[in-house]
Amino acid sequence: MTVLWTASTLTEALELNDTPSVVFESNTISIDTRTLKNDDIFIALKGINGNGHQYVESAFAKGAAAVIVDCEISGSKPCFVVNDTLNALQKLAIYARKQAVAKVVAITGSVGKTTTKELLRQVLEKFGKTTYSIASYNNHWGVPLSLANLSSDSNFGVFEIGMNNEGEIAPLASLIKPDVVIITKIAEAHIGHLGSVEVIAKEKAEAFKSVQENGVAILNRDDAFYDYLSDLAIKAGVKNIISFGKHEQATVRLLDYSTENQGYSSLITAQIGDQILKYPLSFAGEHLALNSLAILACCKHFGLDLTLATQALSSLSAVSGRGLRHELTIDGKPITLIDDAYNANPTSMKAGLSSLKNIQTTGRRIAVLGEMAELGINSKQYHQDLAEVIKTSKIDLVFASGEGMTHLYEALPSHVQGACELTAQNLLSHVINSLAANDTVFIKGSKSSKISTIANYLLNTSNPQPLKARA
Repeated sequence: MTVLWTASTLTEALELNDTPSVVFESNTISIDTRTLKNDDIFIALKGINGNGHQYVESAFAKGAAAVIVDCEISGSKPCFVVNDTLNALQKLAIYARKQAVAKVVAITGSVGKTTTKELLRQVLEKFGKTTYSIASYNNHWGVPLSLANLSSDSNFGVFEIGMNNEGEIAPLASLIKPDVVIITKIAEAHIGHLGSVEVIAKEKAEAFKSVQENGVAILNRDDAFYDYLSDLAIKAGVKNIISFGKHEQATVRLLDYSTENQGYSSLITAQIGDQILKYPLSFAGEHLALNSLAILACCKHFGLDLTLATQALSSLSAVSGRGLRHELTIDGKPITLIDDAYNANPTSMKAGLSSLKNIQTTGRRIAVLGEMAELGINSKQYHQDLAEVIKTSKIDLVFASGEGMTHLYEALPSHVQGACELTAQNLLSHVINSLAANDTVFIKGSKSSKISTIANYLLNTSNPQPLKARA
């Protein structure tokens, strides 16, 4: 394995004048002593959640090879002093990217970023060493941290880019310098900050400006903004555009989608040129099937064996917090939990709810929904609009939390109303007391709604068995 970080390379990357007279080797940058491993480099960031300088001693106690700080630290441990540790992290990202020979993918979009990133990296790992953004490390510190861990012998790099406001995509994309940009879909996420879906699309398209020579943009052909995005990609100098979707002109086209295993898994038929591919997914939802096409499009661009890629896809499970299914036992009652509680916006919420209609169950379909945040002046309407989706998705009972969700709750027929509370904590007892044998419980909401506390309670109360993907 090629070693990326030594005293010499850190000094060079950080543009320091003197190299400490110490010897160490490391391939990992860490910002969290809770997950820091022996020989990691610890960088002490300052933020709203704390000051990493308070944990320097803990970092060394856990075996850190060196630390990067903005002030002198007493003792003889390897220490690199900089003016600004966040800026230092960005410098490490730039250095690591320059050393890399990996084919690099940047994934953005309003919905499906993390799921697509996780599935793509697992597929690419079948073909070579892959570095990727862990969790949802997609912001001003998450992206450079992920890049700083891009080893020079990686074959692939897969990085997620997120945003809440204008001006956030471009600097992150400029660090990544992607060979491929995937935009999953444009939707209303963070519209309260950005004002319109058009502004969201324009901001996402900023990633095209950093695409490397002979790079590619992979775009959703079914998206209303496809033509707009493809035009912006061309103007930014992207010479290759690959599309995916149900559209008859899609480069990677979904020919058929059907559910199996009582509606919990799916079977996909796709076409790429003259090649027809059929493969199962261990999770359901047409939106997830479409994202699998984006993964195949990326593999096609990299010249990888698509049959092997579909075999890899068929062996993967949904991502934790984003549709992962668990079989639980709560108070002696078998319950199916679909944990989609990590985040939500109107498009992802509708997609998740719609997937419930194909579930075949002797129990009830129960939706536990947290408020969708950052929707601006139209928040009431966005929440009310979910009522029709709930009706067509054969949902028997709805539990809702948050002020926005009161508008949905009031729009529902009384026989569907379970309970509505302002907080997820207050909603919890209503959900628990209502559960009956063989119920399927779908949980989703914005992260700020804390609806995930209900999913976590169910998981911790039971002995969960995440369903395995088919081999």
